[in-house]
Amino acid sequence: MDDSFENNLRQPYFFKPNRVWRLYKGGLLLDRFKNENKGADDHFPEEWLASTVKAYNGENTQSENEGVAEINSDELGFQYFSEFLYNYGEMILGEKHFKKFGPNTAILCKYLDSAVRLPIQCHPDVEIAKKLYNSSFGKTECWHIISTRKINDIKPYILLGFKKGVKKEDFKNAVINQKIDTMIEMLHKIEVKEGETYFVPARMPHAIGSGVFMLEVQEPSDWVVQPEQMCADFILSQSDMWGPLTPEQGLEVFDYTGYTKKELLLKISPSNELLVDSNNLKIQELIGKKHTNSFRLWSAKIKGNTEIQISNSTLIVVLKGEGYLKWNNRNRFIKKSDYFFIPDFLKSIVFQSDENELLEILICMPPEI
Repeated sequence: MDDSFENNLRQPYFFKPNRVWRLYKGGLLLDRFKNENKGADDHFPEEWLASTVKAYNGENTQSENEGVAEINSDELGFQYFSEFLYNYGEMILGEKHFKKFGPNTAILCKYLDSAVRLPIQCHPDVEIAKKLYNSSFGKTECWHIISTRKINDIKPYILLGFKKGVKKEDFKNAVINQKIDTMIEMLHKIEVKEGETYFVPARMPHAIGSGVFMLEVQEPSDWVVQPEQMCADFILSQSDMWGPLTPEQGLEVFDYTGYTKKELLLKISPSNELLVDSNNLKIQELIGKKHTNSFRLWSAKIKGNTEIQISNSTLIVVLKGEGYLKWNNRNRFIKKSDYFFIPDFLKSIVFQSDENELLEILICMPPEI
């Protein structure tokens, strides 16, 4: 590797837009967030950020590498991020991370905007993922609400966790007979608003309601069990519902633990621990070791010219404001909705906010090693 190319590696990585087909409709709030007012919801309601993961869409797959992000750089060329990490992963991800996970960021972040209620679903933990999916990753996740809207006069909400007293056999019978109202009634309903964060453990039943636009941070997989036969007016195939599993296997992926509302909120609420509190910088932990070892999520509010230390490879998402990102005597203008990947060897970066407003970002980090 020549010195000039190695120097080009020492920069934040930006990406081409990476919208992903899903069986549900949405995306209008995502378009507005990116200042791309297309005017209607469609079947591309998600954007996968710095992704090395292929989307699992069965017969609706749009392309061979659907879901995998492409780097957008004059110096580095246009290439899939997965291939880029295959070639330079140890430098970019760090020796310890690369030794454990290989050329994989070990995290997946998505913009997700639902115009309909998504099917009740769950995802495997690591143990089940290894056994049933031959995968090293399950799908523990968290949701940070970016904005909301009322659709058909319904307030935005999520369904999460079985209520206390729900029995496994009752849920299975409701699935077999497709008693959707009964299935919904078995889960806790929580109205949501902008700025809130929720932790969603692997195997916990959940569904995102209509009118919710979020950043989803998760383990890097697309495994899902969703035992409803319909998503709004879209008929789900057996593959859509169960993936590679049988219905019997799929129903065993659910964790049937029941919670009171108070117990559930204690489990899924963010830690909100203040990590840095200065005039120019406030950093708050939202999801950390209290919740999971699979990833970490921090929020930061930046004023003026501020340096942030980076301990490992990290994805940054700009939630509000605009300004400049500075590194190694270079800079780039950034604004709301931008996102970029910071390689491990770029140990610090400087943010400069606009004089008149704060720059608000989310810091999405892989497992701590």
